[in-house]
Amino acid sequence: MANAIQIAKLPDGTKAYLELNSVDQILKDKGLTADGSVQAFHTNNVMRRMYRYMPRLTAATVKVMIAQTDINKPYIILDVPFGKYIYHGKVMTGPAPKTVTDTPLNYTKTQNPRAGPYWDRALSAAEGAAMVRDLQNYINRKNGG
Repeated sequence: MANAIQIAKLPDGTKAYLELNSVDQILKDKGLTADGSVQAFHTNNVMRRMYRYMPRLTAATVKVMIAQTDINKPYIILDVPFGKYIYHGKVMTGPAPKTVTDTPLNYTKTQNPRAGPYWDRALSAAEGAAMVRDLQNYINRKNGG
């Protein structure tokens, strides 16, 4: 009973103890660590929703994002040469390394009407509450709630 705490002593001398796992162990058991099942669910849910806000003519950019992202980590990766300028929505010119201009990109919205810069922020603004509900529902299902 290394983590046991005495919580009561009855008149007949009987002692009652409470034994708890460490906070770290409880978080791990519930999937709430940075690499736990809750994080994996959330990262996957964000990626699934984010493609609606990403500029694209084909699904290639989304496929690269999915391939580069480890859903067990709390971040999404899109490491492509054109990623920075389409994310920030500014035209870049010159040889490598390119320089950012003040000229906004003109996104083609044929494939994706919600395409624009800062697609993570656009997703959060438009669907943040729904993602919170999704995550809470997942946690409730996972933990029998």
